[in-house]
Amino acid sequence: MFEELRRELSYVRGLLEGQSNDRSVDSKVVHRLIDVLDEVILSAKQTTLRQDELEEYVEAIDEDLNDVELLIYDDELDDGLDFVCPECGEDVSIDFDDMEDDSIELLCPKCHTVLKIEDVSNALDEDNVLEAEDEVIM
Repeated sequence: MFEELRRELSYVRGLLEGQSNDRSVDSKVVHRLIDVLDEVILSAKQTTLRQDELEEYVEAIDEDLNDVELLIYDDELDDGLDFVCPECGEDVSIDFDDMEDDSIELLCPKCHTVLKIEDVSNALDEDNVLEAEDEVIM
């Protein structure tokens, strides 16, 4: 884009120099305008290049920030287990702190089936499968 503008500007400069050899005020003004336009084009090109560099830098910072967020917030997500209700297939979560109680019961948020974890270690080994009790709370 900028190279095309510079070519067009050079073409206009050549036309101006070829038509008149006099250095009238009008000719000087047009020559100066062409010089100013050339400087504007160079400045815009440098700004665009700098913007591209900054975009790459921001993308790198964003990727690094994403990595840091995963390190920090991923630990918060590991504070419990997710189970699937055997009745309706809804995801049910339980905190590790709540799992210390041997007789913990969970209520499915969708079908209201009471879910009971008989043995947490067995549930972990069996891909987080819960046994559904016959009791349903409405």
